[in-house]
Amino acid sequence: MTSLDRIAAVLTDQRRFLLMTHKDPDADGIGSMLALGKCLSDAGKEATLVSEAVLRPPLNFLEGANEVVTRLDPAREFDAALVLDCADKARLGDAAVYLKNYRFLINIDHHETNDYFGTLNLVDPTSSSTGEKVFQVIQTAGLPMGPDAAGNLFAAIQGDTGSFRYSNTTARALRVAADLVERGADPWDISRRVMDTHSLARLRLLKLALNTIQLRHKGQIAIMTLTRKMLKEAGAHDADSDQFVDYPRFIRGVELGVLIRETAEDACKFSLRSNNRLNAAQLASRFEGGGHARAAGFTYDGPVTAALTDFLKEAEGVLDGTCD
Repeated sequence: MTSLDRIAAVLTDQRRFLLMTHKDPDADGIGSMLALGKCLSDAGKEATLVSEAVLRPPLNFLEGANEVVTRLDPAREFDAALVLDCADKARLGDAAVYLKNYRFLINIDHHETNDYFGTLNLVDPTSSSTGEKVFQVIQTAGLPMGPDAAGNLFAAIQGDTGSFRYSNTTARALRVAADLVERGADPWDISRRVMDTHSLARLRLLKLALNTIQLRHKGQIAIMTLTRKMLKEAGAHDADSDQFVDYPRFIRGVELGVLIRETAEDACKFSLRSNNRLNAAQLASRFEGGGHARAAGFTYDGPVTAALTDFLKEAEGVLDGTCD
């Protein structure tokens, strides 16, 4: 049996499931979790969905988002725990404490840096998204899939493909998306709720962030910086900066777009997006981070100024081919 078949058999044979995704979740992680949880529930199973923190807009606009909990009895037992869109258990954050009492640990992901932590692993870096893999699991297990689950999987694939325009938009991803539309997913409604409706605070934050863009290394690297002071001034939250990293990447001649988010006085988070030749995941791995070839990230313990200096040394070396 393949990993896909074994995972499908667990979903078919077992009854109690715990579903989780990474901290600071995105549409792929939450959409996949909500969709699989709904399909399991509709099949008469018990599905418990856990997130490290309360879901904020726009992810809380996904169907079934109100079913996600942030606290759970640590002694509660499950037949299987499913971790979705997460390259390693550390990325679960504080919610990892609940990953204890299970018979099977199922790891479904598409990050090339995944460390195969599950007892059963379905990891495919060629997949557009975890949502695409979850669709295959649902199909193979013969679980029922209604419009709500289809819509959440569509949101997952749409989110990780940049509305079907990134280089991971494959023919397979488009075929799955078409199948989901046939099952009731509404692309316009999902786009409006999850991708294209923003708070005024987010737009104020974007205005401040755009003013910080700087070009480095002969215009090949574009860097945007977001401080805690800017968040406070705009009245925004961290989640409001999702997708901001695309703006420096949009600049003509830029190979690597970077968003540096100050998370504390001496800590920050880097989001990386590459356009053509640079492998963002490999660059992020130099700082114990990870991700995909075109989208990756890492955290840095230290002030933004020191982080930028260290990062540029590595990034410029990678672009020039002079790094070890």
